[in-house]
Amino acid sequence: MILFLYGPDNFRSKKKLEEIINQHRLKYKSGLNFAKIESNKDEEWFDQFKKRVETVSMFQENKLIILKNIFLSSKSLQDKFKDYLNEKKIFEKKDIILVVFEEGEIKKTNTLFKFLLKNAFKKQEFKNLTPSQLKIWIQKEVKKHKGEIDDEAISSLITYVGNDLWQIDQEIKKLIAFTNGKTIKKENVDALCKALIDPNIFETIESISKKDKKRALLLISEHLEEGENEIKILSMIVYQFRNLLKLKDLATETKSFLNIYQLQRITGLHPFVIKKTLPIAQKFSIEELKNIYQKLLKLDFQIKTGKIEPRLGIEMFITNL
Repeated sequence: MILFLYGPDNFRSKKKLEEIINQHRLKYKSGLNFAKIESNKDEEWFDQFKKRVETVSMFQENKLIILKNIFLSSKSLQDKFKDYLNEKKIFEKKDIILVVFEEGEIKKTNTLFKFLLKNAFKKQEFKNLTPSQLKIWIQKEVKKHKGEIDDEAISSLITYVGNDLWQIDQEIKKLIAFTNGKTIKKENVDALCKALIDPNIFETIESISKKDKKRALLLISEHLEEGENEIKILSMIVYQFRNLLKLKDLATETKSFLNIYQLQRITGLHPFVIKKTLPIAQKFSIEELKNIYQKLLKLDFQIKTGKIEPRLGIEMFITNL
């Protein structure tokens, strides 16, 4: 059978994907019949997929195959994939669960997209949440973490972060720890989240983009002198580079100019953040941004696990650019 998960809200779609994987692992603990395949522009991913489908399953276990971002492939390869699904009747098989997972927008006229909509056992589109849906989602997430939040605080959180669910999730966790069992108020959100759209952080990121290490290190020192701690500074840098990657990826994929309103609708980012981020994004290639973002995630992990002192880690990140 085929499960089709797609849409621009990759926070909720990835949570759904994790849920499917965890259910399979609980049922089949060997892990031998689980595969995650990241597609690319050549045929390697397709060969891997066919091999997984045609290998005899061990222990009478159902196979779970996760196939990510196949719409990045050429049309000819997508057609080849579609023909193979038809030939092997994958959508009718009960011993193979194929999850086609796609982040971002897909052209509704795409033939593979139409095929999957028609033949998938289950399909779920993850659109960006509307303002009213986002408020309900935040309330549920806070409650899930054993916390409480009032309406003013929710509005303030959305003002600072937009509907970037990845960042909202992080902010909710910080706010719950900060309030220590009390209801989250607007002043709590203002105190912890204001820095995410602080104009000064864009100057720091711009210095990093120009590889002006001296200026970037000076600005980091100024942040620290103003009372911001290293963890907060790193979270701001990670947040901004994720935004850079998101906007650059969108520009690369669409190959067209989108206005701030369209970008806000697609990405869920605050208009101020988009306006400040776009000029900086033009100074990077998509490969550079992916590389920097991976380094930041690694640094974040090293700091949180005590493997490196926070300030030293941030300074090393800048000097090694």
